[in-house]
Amino acid sequence: MTVLSKQGVLVVKNRILKSVSGMRALLFVAVVSTLVAPQQVDAQNGAPVQSRVAVIDIKYILENHNRFKQAMEGLKKQFDQAGEQLKAERISIQEMEMKLRELKPATPDYNQLDEEVNRAKAEWTLKANRQKKEIRKNESQILWNVYYEVKTETKRYCEQNRIDLVISFNGEPVDPQQPQQVVRGVSKPIVYNHPGIDITPHVLASLNNQQRAAGGLAQPPNIGVPAQK
Repeated sequence: MTVLSKQGVLVVKNRILKSVSGMRALLFVAVVSTLVAPQQVDAQNGAPVQSRVAVIDIKYILENHNRFKQAMEGLKKQFDQAGEQLKAERISIQEMEMKLRELKPATPDYNQLDEEVNRAKAEWTLKANRQKKEIRKNESQILWNVYYEVKTETKRYCEQNRIDLVISFNGEPVDPQQPQQVVRGVSKPIVYNHPGIDITPHVLASLNNQQRAAGGLAQPPNIGVPAQK
């Protein structure tokens, strides 16, 4: 069924956007605290140490992360196939129901077929629910793996370039003719950032250029959804 496959794929993007939006306020407070805090002092020469801040567009990275897109395409293909099987089984049940209508109620043949129809419906419902659960499980696995990749590469880049804080932002331009985009635009915690502090291209290029013998997304040390703190 196309509904199951679409639900499994589209819910990924929706959850990502909700997670990113929920984190922005906290990240904004963090960067403001960093910028207004007293400057640290270099222990060797007594000179003030300037904190470096950067921004990164997670949404853009996910949309252009090659291995993430491949993983999502594989997930969509898997559940397209499962959906087609469910669709075929549903058609078979409908055909059984049509035959049931042709029988006289309360007869042995009617009762037997009625029992088969009810059993088939129950089994179909259980199978469909299992498919939905599998979608959620697989999407969580994919999200956790790509999160681990992005976080690891961002950390490496920041350590290499002495960046102290990275803030997630949305670099998409706002269409003033679209009310939802206008609301999103005026709600952005970052009013302005110099293009030079956007590390999105660097992190994305590194992620896409990395060649792993095993292929697919990098596997974090503890695979699964991280525990909530």
